[in-house]
Amino acid sequence: MKKIIIAAVTALMLTTPAMADENVTVYSNGNLVADKGIIIDGRTMVPVRGVFEYMGYDVEWDANTKTAVLTNSDKETVIKLTNGESSFTVNDNVITPDVPQQIIEGRFMLPLRAVGEAVDAKVNWDNENKTAYIDADSTDEASEKTENNSNDNEFTPEKKTETIGNTTITSEINVPFIRIEGIDPNEAPEGTKEIEIQ
Repeated sequence: MKKIIIAAVTALMLTTPAMADENVTVYSNGNLVADKGIIIDGRTMVPVRGVFEYMGYDVEWDANTKTAVLTNSDKETVIKLTNGESSFTVNDNVITPDVPQQIIEGRFMLPLRAVGEAVDAKVNWDNENKTAYIDADSTDEASEKTENNSNDNEFTPEKKTETIGNTTITSEINVPFIRIEGIDPNEAPEGTKEIEIQ
């Protein structure tokens, strides 16, 4: 009887996935992914659904074959991942990560580095805070786009030029315009303030 129990426990251990060492915070294209990643046997695994959705992919799950199909129409890219297989495809290209994609604690996980390879993304790892950063817009063109967009939130007023006598004054529209001219203080309109310019 003891032999049967020991055999059953051994079989259960062989079929149970490796336990997670640590949780990992994951950012995809600057967005915090709701599901945590995990470190297993020294490998960082990140959740497929959250990471790729923030990259503009539609995620479909086939429970029968345990296959995730990720589609990005804009980039004309289709990624197919099947649980437990040693490789996955990006269009017609086969990628073989050092750790197979797998379902862990109910979430489909992919090795962090494999995500970068799959979509040519920039991957950064903050070991101190156990945080992974994935940026799919890592090309120079995308970086330039990001820099340009960062200026969109800055107010850039238009310029306005006015000539008074021999003096040309340039100011910015939507910024109070200071008109400088010599007038008799006794003839100044009500509310006019007198200032001295040195």
